[in-house]
Amino acid sequence: MKKYLAAMVIAILLLGGGGYFAYVHFISGGPWQGTWWGVQDAGVNWSGDHIRNLETVTFTRNDDKTITVDHKVQQGSREVNGSLSGTGTVDGGRLVIAPAKGGKEIALSYNTISKTIETPLTNADKTDVTLTVLTQDNNDEMEQIRSEIVQISQKPENKIDTTLSSSKS
Repeated sequence: MKKYLAAMVIAILLLGGGGYFAYVHFISGGPWQGTWWGVQDAGVNWSGDHIRNLETVTFTRNDDKTITVDHKVQQGSREVNGSLSGTGTVDGGRLVIAPAKGGKEIALSYNTISKTIETPLTNADKTDVTLTVLTQDNNDEMEQIRSEIVQISQKPENKIDTTLSSSKS
């Protein structure tokens, strides 16, 4: 009798896990929707400041089953369009993006265990930049990082002097 009870509990757990997987990947639309964010560690600049870029990626589902990808990068006090912007199609657990600026297709993959998106972007130490979903719980953290990036860029020693010297040696 105990064998049958254990088998029933295992079967219920497997059905529950399979149902959760189906909900996350098929019914809820999977990870390819909403806004996700991450931080790219760009290393240390000449004045000793730790330089980071805030990466935000917004996925919007279209009626034709494609996904519009809008990638923004906070670099210093500017927010610029990122290289991941374009139109994507779901291919298994990956999103394959045709970049808006043209060029080679880019693939993003979703890690179901850590609930993060792995990108082809790399940090200064060559590790991958990962994205997490933007929620109300982590929005303040993201905005704090954005503020720090802007503050570092506005330090006088980090301003780039583009004037030409009139003196010649």
